[in-house]
Order: sequence, then C-alpha cells, then structure tokens
Amino acid sequence: MTDSKHILLDRPTRGKIGKQIRLPLSKAVEISLKSLRVRFWRSMLTVSSIILAIAFLVIVWASSRVQSAVAITTQSEAARVAEVSKAVDEAWPPFERELAKRFDTRRGEYRTETGRLYEGNTGRFKGACADAARDTQNPVNFKGLPYDKAAVEALACKARAIGLTPDLEGWVDPALALAGVKGVVQKEMNRVNGVQLALQRAGLTPGAPVEELRKMSPTAIWLIIISLTVCAVGITNAMLMSVTERFREIGTMKCLGALDGFIVKLFLLESTFQGVAGTAIGIAIGLAIMLVANLASYGRAALAHFPAAQVMLIVVYSLLIGAALSIAGAILPALRAAQMAPVEAMRADE
Repeated sequence: MTDSKHILLDRPTRGKIGKQIRLPLSKAVEISLKSLRVRFWRSMLTVSSIILAIAFLVIVWASSRVQSAVAITTQSEAARVAEVSKAVDEAWPPFERELAKRFDTRRGEYRTETGRLYEGNTGRFKGACADAARDTQNPVNFKGLPYDKAAVEALACKARAIGLTPDLEGWVDPALALAGVKGVVQKEMNRVNGVQLALQRAGLTPGAPVEELRKMSPTAIWLIIISLTVCAVGITNAMLMSVTERFREIGTMKCLGALDGFIVKLFLLESTFQGVAGTAIGIAIGLAIMLVANLASYGRAALAHFPAAQVMLIVVYSLLIGAALSIAGAILPALRAAQMAPVEAMRADE
C-alpha cells in the first residue's frame, strides 16, 4: 500500500512546472453566455449604449446617402417637369380666362375648385364641373370653350413621357380635358418643389454639382464621431464596472488555475456578444427611423431613388464598427482583470 504520509512529505521535483490546463474556446463561450444571463440587466446597460450609438450612426449616415440620391435625381426630374409645365402654362391662361367667365355667377365655387385643381385634385374639379353643368337653377355652359384636340393630345403625350397619366376621359365637355393635363402636371410640379424645399432645409442645394451633393456634410461627420466616441466610452465604463463587481469571481478562477489569457478571452467574448447584439438592434432601429423620416420629408421620392446598395454597405460597416468598438472598449478592463493577483482579487470584496 502507498503511504499517504510519505506522499505529503515528499518534495516536488525541482526545476519542473506542472502542466497547466488550457480550457477550449467553447468553454470560454459557455462561461461568457452564462455570465451574461446572470447579469442580464447590467448587460442591457452596455447594449443600450451600443444600440443608441449605432442607431444614431445609421440614421445620420443613411439619411445623408438618401438625401444625396434624392437631390441628384431631382435635378433631372425638375428640369423635365418644368419643361412640360411651361408648355401647359402657355396653353392654360386663355382657356382659364374663358372658363372663369362661364363661372361668373359661381365665382366662389370656381376659386375653391380651381384651387383644388392646382393641388392636383383633378377628380374633384371634374365632378364640380359636371355638377355645375347639371344645376337646374344656376347652370354653367361649357359649350364653345377654346379647344384644340391635337394640342391637348400633344401636351398629354409630354406628360406621359415623364411618367404622368393625364385624366382626359369623362369630362362634361371635351375642352375640359386640358384641365386634366393641367391638374396632373401641376401636382407633379408641386411634389418636385416640395422635395427641393425639403432638401434645402436639410442643407442641400438641388442645383449644386453632383460631386458636392455626394459629400457628407461636416455637421453629420462630427455628429457621427461624437456618437461613436460616446459609445466607446460607455462600453469601456460598463466593462470596468463589470470587472469591479466580479473581483472575487476572477480571483476564484485564477486560484483554480485560469490563465491570464483565459480571463482576457472571457471579457472580450462578453463584450463581443453584447456589441453584436446591440449593433444589430441599433441598425434595425436606425433604418426604420431613417426610412420613416425620409418618407415624411421627401415622399415617394425617398423610395423611388432609395440607394439600396449604399445603404447595405452602411449596414455592413456599422456592424463592423459596432463589433470593433465593443472589443476595443473591453480591452483595458479585460487586461486589468487578467493582471490581478488572485489574493488581491479575493480580498477586494471584503
């Protein structure tokens, strides 16, 4: 039998260090995920800072690209619409003067309905004309209005060439088809003017050179830098707090043989998991807010000229930036945790 007393008193062989156990990466991942579950709300503080920073980054960056795309395409659109609108406006005034005479006894109604026509509400104007013609007490006579069918059809063809659909059918008198062209062209002109006004409010001049429109404004760049800096500081602070409250746990692991590299790996994995999750959520929130804001400002132009390829690149870059910031923000706390002596770590909570 082996004498246990002799085993306890035997001196270890000098000059030899026992084999240290290196835990696999899967074990580090398991411990990191378990730690995140245990400290869920603490983790949410870190994740929330990443979400806010990345969402802000995506909103500013993607909105800048959308605004540039809308501004560039609006230049050519505005020129085409203005050309058609000019041709319609040359034919409209004499027709409108004659039409106003017919509504002489219904002047208030005429102003209201033509106002709606200029807003693009052709159907409402058509219905008002039909009602006025059928009115038994105070009817409007539309016969004899100046009308050149070939000229109206030519204007309608110009409108169709820029993607518009003039309303030429169902009028109480064929001459009123010119109003159908006027209404649809005026509506498109109003839309283009509204987009240009929104671009000017955003600091973009629709008539500026294309190279200038593609550049991101200095204000947007500074906002992005500030948001990323705040994000990095927030991650570092959260990870330092996580290390501070886990001194005893770190000391216990080191007493059990955990290597410095394993401790660093644990904290870097925790930060990476939080960074990827927060970045993904931030990207989704940022894209949603960006799309809603641009739709409110530019209407269907934001979707018609949406730079999908550029936005996808922004999504990829944002994901990489979020992960990189998470790792960078955790390096200092992880090194601090790894360099702690086991005895000091065990005494820290006392």
